[in-house]
Amino acid sequence: MNGTGQMICLKPMMRQPLYFLREWSVFMIYRTKNELEKTPIEGCMGGNGTVWMEKLLTGQEEMMGKGRAYVRHTLNPGVSIGIHTHEGEMETMVIVRGKAVHTINGQKQYLEEGDIIAAQPGDSHGIAQTGDEPLVLIAQVLFA
Repeated sequence: MNGTGQMICLKPMMRQPLYFLREWSVFMIYRTKNELEKTPIEGCMGGNGTVWMEKLLTGQEEMMGKGRAYVRHTLNPGVSIGIHTHEGEMETMVIVRGKAVHTINGQKQYLEEGDIIAAQPGDSHGIAQTGDEPLVLIAQVLFA
């Protein structure tokens, strides 16, 4: 932090300062995997079974007012998140492990490790675990 209320970062190798205005009280967040609490969500958005949610960031302040959720979901075999619509926000999902069928606006997409989807404002979508191993995904909901 310099005397002007700005945080200074040095780019590795370049040694040129980058300035970030201090608008939020949270600059750096560090949590170990043991600090993340697993919360069961039964029938998530009208889906089947129990989704296990871990909040990676715990709300709007930690997301600098840009979104409301940054989570890791685990869906065991047979579990799904029901069809729901995003109004005034978008959701991205990255498949970390496993396979899924994602339905968006009535169209099916078959997803596997490394795939990403982005549901835009007004889109209706849901996701279901497929295959033998649990589905693990990272989801982020940002305000439009």
